[in-house]
Amino acid sequence: MSITDKLNEQFKTIHSVIWIILLPVVLDIGELSLYEGIFKSEYQPISRLFNLKIGFISAPPSIRYILEDFPSLIFQYNYSSPFQGVINQVNLTNMLLLLSIILVTSFLNSGYMSVISQAGYKRVTFKDFFRDGNKLWFKFFILTLLEVIPILLILIKREFGYFSLGYIPLVYVRYSMVVDKVGLIDNFKLGISFLFKNIGLTIKMAFSFGVLFSLVGICIHPLAAMGFNGIVIGAIITAYFGAVTNKAVLEIYREVSEEQSDKTKWVKV
Repeated sequence: MSITDKLNEQFKTIHSVIWIILLPVVLDIGELSLYEGIFKSEYQPISRLFNLKIGFISAPPSIRYILEDFPSLIFQYNYSSPFQGVINQVNLTNMLLLLSIILVTSFLNSGYMSVISQAGYKRVTFKDFFRDGNKLWFKFFILTLLEVIPILLILIKREFGYFSLGYIPLVYVRYSMVVDKVGLIDNFKLGISFLFKNIGLTIKMAFSFGVLFSLVGICIHPLAAMGFNGIVIGAIITAYFGAVTNKAVLEIYREVSEEQSDKTKWVKV
């Protein structure tokens, strides 16, 4: 399988649901606007010409993948500075706020993944976003809860941040949730199993897609240096290439998992 060919195929597919890139753009720009409004601080990105990327961009994609210092309204942490963001300590109010945010983002993530999963197979509309987003919402809610556990642990003790590495085996679980028509526990089993069965393929994708976003970053950094309008354009570019990449990973997952499943059935026969 050529990863490059699979990636190129998805450009045309994403054009059929090009409206879906509005979601990550609104999320990024909305968060930036709220951050600057609440903290009365204008974001000034670190000046860079090139930033080597290796790995998968998030789904939905975020310009934060390229602009690593992009502000986070909810929680932001690095070893050289104090905690930043609305949630900076563990208490009842913050936990209720975090839970509310997870409820909303889980639905949005579910709708986004459902749309790109069906793109190229049928005509996808806003109705599909809401219907299928609601259908898979609970699965994404559980996955998102697991994602925020390292954040809560960091608030308790900085050294606990290394527990975030435990999330790596779950990289394909979100793709299983929209591809495999099975229960939640089986989604976790299939996603984790896919990673360990296809370590080589995963590494190849991480480098291939990383090179793509390293090149995209050459355009994004100068745009971000232009100010808010430049960041908006950068967010649109990132959302577009991110959606294409998300779709490529999903289709590779779909194709390879089906092939491996057929081989397993053949061996049993």
